[in-house]
Amino acid sequence: MAHRGTGGQSVAAMRDFARNRGLMGLYLAALLFGSVASSTAATIEGIAGWEGDAFDDGYGFVTAGLIGRDSSAVSIPVRVTGSYLYYRYHDVLGDTRVQAPGASALAGMRRRGTSGSVSLTAGGEVRRERREPVSGNGIVGVVWRGGLVAQAEGNLSLGRFQPTALLVYSGASRYWYGRGSLRWQLSNRSWAGPITWFAGVEGVGQGNADADAVQAGAAVECALVRSHLSLSLHGGAKRLSTGGTRREGGYVGVGLYRAF
Repeated sequence: MAHRGTGGQSVAAMRDFARNRGLMGLYLAALLFGSVASSTAATIEGIAGWEGDAFDDGYGFVTAGLIGRDSSAVSIPVRVTGSYLYYRYHDVLGDTRVQAPGASALAGMRRRGTSGSVSLTAGGEVRRERREPVSGNGIVGVVWRGGLVAQAEGNLSLGRFQPTALLVYSGASRYWYGRGSLRWQLSNRSWAGPITWFAGVEGVGQGNADADAVQAGAAVECALVRSHLSLSLHGGAKRLSTGGTRREGGYVGVGLYRAF
């Protein structure tokens, strides 16, 4: 969701540098992905999700991940993601619709203990961004953008309650996303049964130069223990700020996690 740019050779050179830097990070993380995949100690994971709101904004993704040295206190998570970002923003020229499919790869370290875990990952991403005036009058712009992407996440296990935090920065779109949640285990605390239910609450802040938003909602999750599969549904209220105006509405999202 990068902001609009200007012409000139210096700007073009900076864009080429950012895109090449994103491709380099993507390439290096993909190499590490292949290296970790060859390790017999690696755990494979699949992650997918989508979130949309009442403002024609949304984000969907599919991720293939590997966790090298998963049985160790310090492991190596590597993830490759394909995603699709879409949103609208308002400025002095009117409303503009943005569509931006992309790909990213991240690698890093995860420290796990008896009370929780924390992980830091970084890599590169590329995104094809298309901007179109909603009115149909104006120039349609398409540009490839690249950059670094970084992510920090952590969780604690406090009996039935499990707080989590996630912070992501996208260099290609100059976008930040932060989420804090508190999950409550409703059933199967011994993990001896086939199904475990969770409920929770969440708060989200996100944005870039085009628009920013704050969200508050609730979530429910069903974990199928033997299949190592988790399905979640979340939603709530959202306030969007763009072009000096504020709008309020709702949002909803789904998520899937599978370990192999």
